[in-house]
Amino acid sequence: MKTPAFLALVILCFAAGAFGQGRPAWIAKLDETIKLKERSWKPGQRLVNDQGASYTEGITLANGGVRGLIQITSYSILENPEETFEGHVIARDNMNKKGKKVKLAGLGDEGYVWPGRSATDFAEILFRKGSTFVTVFLPGRATAERFARHVAAHIP
Repeated sequence: MKTPAFLALVILCFAAGAFGQGRPAWIAKLDETIKLKERSWKPGQRLVNDQGASYTEGITLANGGVRGLIQITSYSILENPEETFEGHVIARDNMNKKGKKVKLAGLGDEGYVWPGRSATDFAEILFRKGSTFVTVFLPGRATAERFARHVAAHIP
C-alpha cells in the first residue's frame, strides 16, 4: 500500500516535469536582433524541449534555399558546466570529420569552431557562457561567428 507521503512525492515529480523552467526572456531579444541585423536570414520553425532542469530551443534559419540552425540549451541546474561542456566538445570532435576545431577567443566562457574545408562550407560553432550552451551551424565561418556573437551578447 502506498503511503500519502509517497503519493505526494509522485505528484510533485510530475508537476516539476510539467512546469519547466520556461523560455529565457533574452531569447525574444535575440529574435529582435536577428530581424534587425540579419535581414536576409529568416527565422523559421522552432523546436522546443523544456525539461525543467534545462530549456532547449532550436531556431532554424533560411536565406533563400540555404538553411542553418542555432540551438540554445540553458541549464537551471548544472553542477559542473565546464566538465559537461568538455564532453560536448569531445563528442563534436568525434563526429566532425571535416576539419579540426579552432578555439574561439572572446565568445562566452569557452568556444570552438569547426570551420569546414572552404569559406562557404558549413561551419559549426559550439560555445558556453555560464550554464548556457549554444551550437550555431551556418554556411561560412564568418556568418556562423557573427550569429554566435549575436547570441552571446544576449546571454545574461
